[in-house]
Amino acid sequence: MRSAAAAAVPTRAAFSASRSSLLLVLTLACAPGEPELSEEGVAALEAARLLPGPDFELIGVDGELHRLSDYRGRVVLVNFWATWCVSCRREMPDLQRLHEELAAEGVVIVGISTDRDSAKVRPYIEELGIGYQVLLDPGAITPIMFGELEGYPKTYVMDREGLLYSSYLGAQEKAVFEEDLLHLLAAAPSQAASQPH
Repeated sequence: MRSAAAAAVPTRAAFSASRSSLLLVLTLACAPGEPELSEEGVAALEAARLLPGPDFELIGVDGELHRLSDYRGRVVLVNFWATWCVSCRREMPDLQRLHEELAAEGVVIVGISTDRDSAKVRPYIEELGIGYQVLLDPGAITPIMFGELEGYPKTYVMDREGLLYSSYLGAQEKAVFEEDLLHLLAAAPSQAASQPH
């Protein structure tokens, strides 16, 4: 399901209001009755924070901090997923193929795992042979910058300026993402986000 970019992009006012929502999310992430976070999950939760711009900073499975703004100047596909999600697992090999085929052209694939047990993520992506960047968000705070996370997988495609071009709920075929990515690679930066198809 594709949604228009204009409807999904939060305004700066909405983004500022979401900061108070962030406190609620962090509180709920540690609510009684929820499974305890692993050591990796605690470190990832402490590192995760929304940044003005909108932007975010998350720790990757590589142990390094990554910001969405690090990828400005490239076309970016952000994919929210979890290890328990069967549709996510089915979609990930196509994302890996896109990474292999289009990274040299200026496309960045970023997977964001919202698993509470972040220790499961590295073995999971190694088993699947995933080589694109995977970040950890056990508190699921980063979906706030995009609106909300209605289900898994949820994917956003952004142009070289960091503007949202399209979004998809549920697993998609490789060709669906490829069409958007190739369009944004070919478009002039100022044209790309204003002409979602």
